[in-house]
Amino acid sequence: MSIDVKPETPVTAARIPVGRTRGIGVIMLVIGLFTALVFGVGSGFSAHSSLTFNPVSLTNAPWRVGTLTLLTAWSNVVLGLAIVALGVDVLARLPRRGVMARFGVVAVLFFFALLLWAARTTGPSQINFVNLTAVLIGSSALAMVLVFGSLSGVMCERAGVVNIAIEGQFIGGAFVGSMVASTAHNFFLAAIVGALVGGALGLVLAFLSLRYLSDQIIVGVVLVTMLGSLSSYLNLQVFTPFPQYNTGNLAPNLPIPLLSKIPVIGPVFFDQTGFFYLMIVLVALVSFGLFKTRWGLRVRAVGEHPQAAASVGIKVIGVRYANVIMGGAIAGVGGVAFMASQGQFQPGYTSGLGYIALAALIFGRWRPSGAVVASVLFGLSVYLADNLQTYQVPVPTEILGMFPYVITIAVVSGLIGRVRPPAADGLPYKRD
Repeated sequence: MSIDVKPETPVTAARIPVGRTRGIGVIMLVIGLFTALVFGVGSGFSAHSSLTFNPVSLTNAPWRVGTLTLLTAWSNVVLGLAIVALGVDVLARLPRRGVMARFGVVAVLFFFALLLWAARTTGPSQINFVNLTAVLIGSSALAMVLVFGSLSGVMCERAGVVNIAIEGQFIGGAFVGSMVASTAHNFFLAAIVGALVGGALGLVLAFLSLRYLSDQIIVGVVLVTMLGSLSSYLNLQVFTPFPQYNTGNLAPNLPIPLLSKIPVIGPVFFDQTGFFYLMIVLVALVSFGLFKTRWGLRVRAVGEHPQAAASVGIKVIGVRYANVIMGGAIAGVGGVAFMASQGQFQPGYTSGLGYIALAALIFGRWRPSGAVVASVLFGLSVYLADNLQTYQVPVPTEILGMFPYVITIAVVSGLIGRVRPPAADGLPYKRD
């Protein structure tokens, strides 16, 4: 049996209008000039900013590295010019691909320049240093959760089912994960239970979408709303009167000998929880499975042309059921991973990470590798936006907190370039 699946075609100029690309390039130029002039020249040429490289926790601390003192003005001028260079590249070349990635890099550079400006001597913050290692560790925890969510979306949407319910699966996994971890003191068991809950929610999504051909977007939103309300109710009825079921235990780190001692990258990549290492394994497995195996070929065939797949004997409905359930299980584990890095469960503390993971999926063009890159950029942006509040930046905290979600809206709406999803994504399939 052979299956002919058309190769994934690159986005054409018609799909990314030249006017929109030029507009993004102009925005990048404006951001770069603002960074260079306001955060650079405007900070004064005598101001200094300090970068430290030692994590806050001294447990299994890496080899110590001294503090790096930078001239704030010149550092931010360089960062601003780097942003300008990215904008000029977009305007000059009008690339058909990679516009979103460039814009994500611009967002990270802008936030980093803002941190240096806020933490400078005589700056608005009483904290006159930026702990780069702490920033990377904190953002890696958020990026990890986003990778779980985006992988869940890849599994579902490559088979032709839109999974808007990632946020709800995060909530369900975090809730039951907290209960199991608090009572059994076993995060492995918590991950298994979280996967079961996420898979069950995936089964509900698949059943309503495939059996009754319900609108997949509406079903996903309903599941998120239901899980949000149910978790709030159970929090009041279970966790509040019985706090022993929600103790807020954090998953222990599992340092890799010697590698964890490397400054900066050691604590970020080699001194993490088991969930972080599981994320890396899942990325490799999903990438290999989708693009190097017969199973992946069938999944992609179902997501691109289900009628053609059915004509060669592939059970379209069965493939979609399996993928949506597996995708839900991955998101459920992501919810447990979030709880294991944040502690005690609280209603609403996933803060829309499921929707940001969905944006990372689109940003990464429905590919696991692209989703990882997008998740890292989004994780950095979310963490830096939250961390800026501790540096007393003279911008309302509500405005700072909005930024990651503004980028999410821009990506999902296609403002920062358009991408082509699997051809049958979100379309109901009827047996002949």
